[in-house]
Amino acid sequence: MTAAVEGLGTTHEPSVLASSGAVAWRGVLRTLRFPAIIVQSIFFPAFFLLVYTGLYRAVTELPNFPTDRAANWYLPFMMMQGAAFSGVGAGFATAVDIDNGFFDRLLLVPGRRISILLGTLGFALVRAVTVAFLVMILGLGLGARFTDAPLGLPLLFLGVAAMSLIASCYSLGLIYRVKDQRVAPMFQVGIFVALFVSTAQVPLDLATGWLHDAARFNPVTNILRLGRQAFLTGGVTWTDTWGGLVAVVATTVVAGLWAYTGLRKYVD
Repeated sequence: MTAAVEGLGTTHEPSVLASSGAVAWRGVLRTLRFPAIIVQSIFFPAFFLLVYTGLYRAVTELPNFPTDRAANWYLPFMMMQGAAFSGVGAGFATAVDIDNGFFDRLLLVPGRRISILLGTLGFALVRAVTVAFLVMILGLGLGARFTDAPLGLPLLFLGVAAMSLIASCYSLGLIYRVKDQRVAPMFQVGIFVALFVSTAQVPLDLATGWLHDAARFNPVTNILRLGRQAFLTGGVTWTDTWGGLVAVVATTVVAGLWAYTGLRKYVD
């Protein structure tokens, strides 16, 4: 009898996968209920893609430029920019939850706290891939053409996923520590600096001055190099791949630790 009563009182803690899935699904539903969120994420990369492919067509005439189409050069960057903006959206969504008190209620739900982080990263990743795909369709309409799609396309979307995770973890790490929506502008500032102080405009060997030095050590440069191979004349090569893979793993791990330790500080 005692064992039976004790059995009635036991509860099963949900798995990390189930808890993370529930948090991710909530984020997806929030996006579906407020489609303007997707519009915001698409607007800037789509706008910049239209502007760059129109104004900077002559950039392909520079010596040793790796493609004869401006859209081929700028499309992967805009896809990753859209992914990064989608990742920043995870920080904004969490800031709202903290401000209205829902995040504290979320911490009371049975399960491991890391599920909150993983679920948030999950829905940001879904949104990022959706945005990147739509931007890619626009880029193809503007004249971008694959040169090595079978190998390059998976690497391109690996770069997209990495930029989403890095931006998400960066913004989440900030909001977990500060716990105030007023820090939100720093989400975009940090991402803009990381993106544009890279090979966003021209290849590294054509950059000059301080921008060349900054882009050389910026891991985003290697992630862009990894993703652009699908559209460049030389196609996919190990020389342009291995540095990008190292940058993806190293930067994602560092950003993930930043977000995880921030969550730990919030809970403690």
